[in-house]
Amino acid sequence: MTDGRRAMRHRDDRAEPLPLQLPAPPPLPGRIAPEVAVPCSAPFDGERWRFSIDWDGSRALLFVGAGGDVHLQSERLADLTPRFPELLGAGAALRGSPMVLDGVVAVLDPRGRPDLESLGLRLVLGGDGADQLPAVFLAADVLHVAGASTLSWPLDRRLATLSECVGEGAMVQAPDHVEGRGLAFADAAAERGLTALLARRGDAPYRPGMASPDRLHVALRQRAVCVVAGIEELPDERWEIVLAEYVAGTLTCSGTVAGPRHDAVHRWLLAGASGLGAHASAPAGSDDVRARWLRPALAATVAHHGRLPNGRLRDPTLIAVRDDVDVAWCVRREAVPPPDDSVRGRFAPTVLMPLPLGDAALSPRPAR
Repeated sequence: MTDGRRAMRHRDDRAEPLPLQLPAPPPLPGRIAPEVAVPCSAPFDGERWRFSIDWDGSRALLFVGAGGDVHLQSERLADLTPRFPELLGAGAALRGSPMVLDGVVAVLDPRGRPDLESLGLRLVLGGDGADQLPAVFLAADVLHVAGASTLSWPLDRRLATLSECVGEGAMVQAPDHVEGRGLAFADAAAERGLTALLARRGDAPYRPGMASPDRLHVALRQRAVCVVAGIEELPDERWEIVLAEYVAGTLTCSGTVAGPRHDAVHRWLLAGASGLGAHASAPAGSDDVRARWLRPALAATVAHHGRLPNGRLRDPTLIAVRDDVDVAWCVRREAVPPPDDSVRGRFAPTVLMPLPLGDAALSPRPAR
């Protein structure tokens, strides 16, 4: 190489910078429809499956931009951010680049368990309830990181990335999962009063907006999420809610339940109902002629004791009335059996095969 060419390749750090700019980081996606779980009839073991708690809360996606700005999206693709202003600092609790996390916004009880009734009250109070009922975000997946989508990654890779992104603070948490041992995990969760497991196949991609066969909801207590199809005022000034679910595409009555016990939720429900009466009709199978019918927009989460022969819920009890749920998924579905690659009823000597069933997996950290 000649001296001239060598001189041309020599960098002069004292030279004026060129008037060029680095490209901006790839933007975060605008919206992502969450993946939906399929109900499963019983806990199971399976080497290819990863088990975690299906936490009681408001399903949400947490978008964190390059500057730490935060946006919360509900499963209805609506903006939840103004209702939970304390989570605007979530970006500082995360490590690394802009990202999108899938999880739930939860309000914890004094024992550190998510409390769905309190979450329902907090949804009504919005930002005004931040001091009384502070929320945390419990992350279960990462959908976008370092400027790239992770939707096609296998779950195991996404979970490993999630653990690297989430720190040790209380505002954003990524509770542990258990590999393979769903039966023992279900027993431990039930003993602590938790309501459901989430079972996901370790090699599965994320399927936005779909009910995925690789994502199973295993109920430990009987619950249903129903459409608030109508309300009825009783003679003693109490109110009842008419519940409904979609059956073969038709909104069908699932029974009635006593209205909310919190005055704030009661007023919120009546105010919301006043704008949902136009063009509303009774659900199929309803024989209640006194109810005020509503268009499908609000949901009610109820506990129950099984179903009657006509499909209605037996002795339902209201837990929360809410507007954060996509009521299109209030479907009366038969739970699928455990998958073909599962093992049920196998003896598991937990003394010889210890499981991570401590606080990291079963108890979120309270918000401070």
